[in-house]
Amino acid sequence: MKKQQGFSLIEMIMVILVLGILTAMASLLLSQGLNAFSSSSDLLDANAQGQVAIQRMARDIRLVRSPADISTATSGQFSFTDINNNAVSYALSGSSLNVTKNGSTQTLAVGVNSLTFTYYDRNGTTPPASTAATRYIKIALVITQNNVNYSLTTSLYTRNLS
Repeated sequence: MKKQQGFSLIEMIMVILVLGILTAMASLLLSQGLNAFSSSSDLLDANAQGQVAIQRMARDIRLVRSPADISTATSGQFSFTDINNNAVSYALSGSSLNVTKNGSTQTLAVGVNSLTFTYYDRNGTTPPASTAATRYIKIALVITQNNVNYSLTTSLYTRNLS
């Protein structure tokens, strides 16, 4: 009988075992990279939503007609009449940040955990004695996208509250 050359069963099992270990290690590295990509994508989405919402609120709030035109100034809601005689209100509804302008509601951002308005008078005292004494406003917003929190804060001086 002629001697045949080839791989033994033990050699084949060892090759399969080594390839299995290498595949498991590679899949672990790939899944960690995918998780990092997903987290950064969520953070960028939260940042974009927050930036748009904060900029829109700041732009509108700067147009408050006068201190007498602030109708609601609580930590969770701000309502006023602007220089164009539009009734504007910002409030959190569940996890959606909404703006209501002349009765029409629009969602600015979703996944919002908290919205906080802080009001200051001319001397930086909070809370001011009345809404008529409000001179600048701090807005804090926390947005969550897939368990990633992103906080945004801005302070603005309103043009017509002097």
